[in-house]
This record gives sequence, C-alpha cells and structure tokens, in this order.
Amino acid sequence: MDDFIHNQENGLAKFIKYGLSNLWLVYEGNKVVAFFALSKDALVLNSDDIRTICRDGKKAVTLPEQDDDKFWEREKFPAIEIDYLAVCKEKREEQDEHLGTALIAKIEQFALTDRLSATLFLTVEALDTEKYSAVKFYRCCGFETSEKGRIQNYYRIRNGEQPTTQRMYKIIIPIDT
Repeated sequence: MDDFIHNQENGLAKFIKYGLSNLWLVYEGNKVVAFFALSKDALVLNSDDIRTICRDGKKAVTLPEQDDDKFWEREKFPAIEIDYLAVCKEKREEQDEHLGTALIAKIEQFALTDRLSATLFLTVEALDTEKYSAVKFYRCCGFETSEKGRIQNYYRIRNGEQPTTQRMYKIIIPIDT
C-alpha cells in the first residue's frame, strides 16, 4: 500500500490528479493522524448477498410489494468505495477513542447526504495479508464480505495466487423491520 501511495506515476496521486479519487486528511493540531480516499463505485450482488441483506425478512428499502423483488434484480447498485483508510499507529492503539470507527461513521454520513448521486452502499477492498488484516475492523463497523469477492479469492487461490484483499460492503440506508 505504501508503494501505491508514494508512486507518483501510477499511484494514488494519479487517481487524485484525474479526479478518480478524492483524498481527505485528518489533523490533530498540525499533525496528520489519518487519511482516507473515496471514489464512486458500483456493487454487484449475487443471491447470497441479497439473502444477507434481506435476512430474517428484513428489507433494506420500503417499496410497494409488487416492486420489491424487481428492485433486488438490478445488476448493480450505487456505492462509494473507501479506496484507502489509514490511521496512525498511536491513534489505533488508543482504547477510548476509535478514530477509524468515527471516520467510517463520517464517511457514511457523507454518502447519505451526497446530493450528486444516490448511494446505497459503502464498499472496500479490505487488506487481508498474513502481516495485517483490516477485515475484523470493517466487520466491527458493519461490513459484510461480498460473496462475489469470496468466489474471486477462491479462484485466485486455486490458481496459486494469494489474495491480499477481501471485497466487503455495508448497506447505509436504514433497514426497515
């Protein structure tokens, strides 16, 4: 990830230069303690993902009954992707302040109030390596692992590759009961 962030030719700077991603810096005084980058995304759901969202008879949106099933037949759903989220080590180790969790909540609020386009989901390719995994953090923030991502990782492993991320999503509109 460091290489991608510092790579001026093909890294994060290029994504920002071309408007593909937007970067936010979080300061404490004059010190950067966190940053995140966001971009527009589209989430493709399979039937297992939809069952997860609609589990126990809950529906994510209130629609007239005759339209409910058709809504979930869509191929893609609008999302905002968390391209990068990094919190300095000192802030990650603080027990009473959860800066990463607070940033996810702020990103969610931003997505819900985005006037340019409707957003139903937050997505992330959560880093998942032997050295470090962000999957547990994102699960604590309400993200689910995408079934499509699991299938892609299965084929990567089968082809001798070691996956380094897990595709995850979080529905951000209120779930009606």
